Amino acid sequence: MSSERPGAGAAPSSERPGAGAAPSSGLPRARVFLIEDDLPLAQIMTKHLRARGHEAQVAGSAEEATELLATGYRPTIVLLDINLPGDSGWAFLRSGSLRAAGSPPVYVVSATTVPPSRLREFGCAGYLPKPFAVSTLVEIVERHHSEADETETSAPPGGFDAF
Repeated sequence: MSSERPGAGAAPSSERPGAGAAPSSGLPRARVFLIEDDLPLAQIMTKHLRARGHEAQVAGSAEEATELLATGYRPTIVLLDINLPGDSGWAFLRSGSLRAAGSPPVYVVSATTVPPSRLREFGCAGYLPKPFAVSTLVEIVERHHSEADETETSAPPGGFDAF
């Protein structure tokens, strides 16, 4: 399953020293669900998010993501690639799998240009075009997580064009 994807054979994040630590900003950690088939990129993203004290779970396909959510995994934010093997990211969003997980906000992370109208159509919180700076990824997760704690809203300031 996907928990073995980054750093195959490594202990689950909850068993690694420092994995449960709060982010340096003092905020509770986010549970980030990366749905990304590019393993080296997923490993980089996971490494940086965990270094900031966040949990990070990776699924390499829409089907794998659906299976993980069916087991009860409840992310606080989803970073979704669109061009995945098997079902696309759009098909995953259409499937309704995230509703059972509490409808966490979804940020599309893709090399494909995505118009704001498409993001609105699927209720996405934002868009992060590849390639991106890791600091931008961390900022999105921490800004969303901070705002969700304060306002319990998933829309980023500035709307869909904020990123």
